[in-house]
Amino acid sequence: MENTLTCNNLKCRKELTDRALVTTCSHIFCIECVQRLGLVGQDSQRRNTCPVCNAQLAKAEDISINNLNPIEEFKTCVLSGLSPNFVMECAGRAISFWAYQTTQNLHYQQYLYKTLSEKYSALWARCDQINRDSDAKVNSLCEKLESMTASRDILQRKNDELAEAFKDKSRKLFQTQELYTKVKRKAELGRIERAASDAVDSSLRSVPPPVMNNQEAHPFPPPQFNDPNERSYPSSHGLRFDATAFVPGLSGLNTQQHAPEGQWPRKRTPSHGKDP
Repeated sequence: MENTLTCNNLKCRKELTDRALVTTCSHIFCIECVQRLGLVGQDSQRRNTCPVCNAQLAKAEDISINNLNPIEEFKTCVLSGLSPNFVMECAGRAISFWAYQTTQNLHYQQYLYKTLSEKYSALWARCDQINRDSDAKVNSLCEKLESMTASRDILQRKNDELAEAFKDKSRKLFQTQELYTKVKRKAELGRIERAASDAVDSSLRSVPPPVMNNQEAHPFPPPQFNDPNERSYPSSHGLRFDATAFVPGLSGLNTQQHAPEGQWPRKRTPSHGKDP
């Protein structure tokens, strides 16, 4: 494949296929760059230096706009009538121009390749470093995940144990509350019973013991003894009320207070037919 020339403006680098401006300093530019850089026009407005090497282009013959695809008639008559030496000189200069452009383009491509290679190497090293860092970070995260998973399992077991202990404590607390309620009710019932017993004792203490005279009516009938050996109460003493069976601490009080009035008859005991 035949190489093509490119615009020598480094900001353009456009391939030249139709028309181009050629300078005596062996540079070539596209028509768009020629118009933009001011290489053509009136002598007072035309740029007289090369945009690439700053060579002087004072004469109008220093620049030339050429057709890069000339027709056959142009090829036939452009060098016709010239001496072979002149033709060879023109051809040599044209070949030198092409060689210079090819060398410059090759140098540009080499520099571009070098720059791209350096950037690629830097990017590759950076990507490799990022890859290693990411692998290390992934491994660290995996280890951290395993550690957190183990910690979660331990905490889950502790949570289950605490939940079971809480249930057991709640059950024991409920049983203790029930037992406390029962004991409290039993204590309240005991206090109620003691209060009732104290009320009965107080009522019995506040009532004076009954005193029976010979003229008073007997509230209770005299005891009847069927056994001749049992005690017989004289009718003159009447019936005596003994409250010691109801109120503790009153035992012997009535008998001591009323002993002078008369003694109870002794119980008859058999003495083989003899009287005491």
